[in-house]
Amino acid sequence: MTDYKKDKIAWCVTDGAAGNISQVKGLADAMKLNYQLKVVELRSPWKYLPPGYLPAIDSSIKNLIDFRENISPDYLITAGRKSVYLSLYLKNKLKNNITTIHIQDPKINSQFFDYVVAPEHDSIQGPNVIKSVLAINHINEKLLLLESDKFKEKLSTLDKPIVTLIIGGKSNNYIFDNAALVNLSRMIDNIVNINSISLVILFSRRTDFFIKEYLINRYSEIHTVWTDESNNPYLTLLSQSSCLICTSDSVSMISEAVCSKKPVFIFRLKSKKKSNRIETFNEKLLQLGYTKELSTKLTFDKTNYVNETLSIAEKILSKD
Repeated sequence: MTDYKKDKIAWCVTDGAAGNISQVKGLADAMKLNYQLKVVELRSPWKYLPPGYLPAIDSSIKNLIDFRENISPDYLITAGRKSVYLSLYLKNKLKNNITTIHIQDPKINSQFFDYVVAPEHDSIQGPNVIKSVLAINHINEKLLLLESDKFKEKLSTLDKPIVTLIIGGKSNNYIFDNAALVNLSRMIDNIVNINSISLVILFSRRTDFFIKEYLINRYSEIHTVWTDESNNPYLTLLSQSSCLICTSDSVSMISEAVCSKKPVFIFRLKSKKKSNRIETFNEKLLQLGYTKELSTKLTFDKTNYVNETLSIAEKILSKD
């Protein structure tokens, strides 16, 4: 991150989830703010209740000491349900001395924030709502260039093109069972047989043990299955891969893949719901040509995706 606006300080606050951290970092980086990442902890019963059910007061924030500093931030960028309470608390305390930006659907009226940045599939309305197609995130060309050689030695044995399969897992929206796993594996086998590629498999934090075990047993001897969670080449592979394959269950995972400007292929899992907002998201990306449904035929042409996070940052700064 360069060219800080030294006089503009931001607190980027989440519940600690990786996807939420990516979103707040991405926006703060795009706005060129001098930011600190913070995690909010709530006391009972606030941590169990939807935002707005109880007032956001001092006693609702368990680690309030982490948000008491001599210099208050100019911006508060939040993502995730728990961070809503902190945003409401600080806005009530600091009034117009702080600009609050919440990312995702806050589940309360958008007018409680200065800006709400939410994907189209959340269907939020309001004069201060800025909509995005993807989940905004911290993936950009500069970052991927910096990360491109970090695992050079470990990945140097792989022949090009590299294809990375990014596996999701537990979800309230999709069924990822043994049948889906077998179906995915058969498709991957066909892809490997038809295309001359080096396959790398990465797991997310949500990936169930039975999925990991199955894929490790099936592929680790002939392909690269990454199991070292503490030393993950995720960003390097976003940079070095010729194309990416993602399971359909994660908006943030798919959004980051698209932002790499590599071709992204989606393995569609069966929806648990008739009305599934992530299915709406996936359909939109297919219509726009940002992704393709997984088939045996892969393509490796770079896409023309224009980074939404930068345009959203410019929109906020032009109004602020």
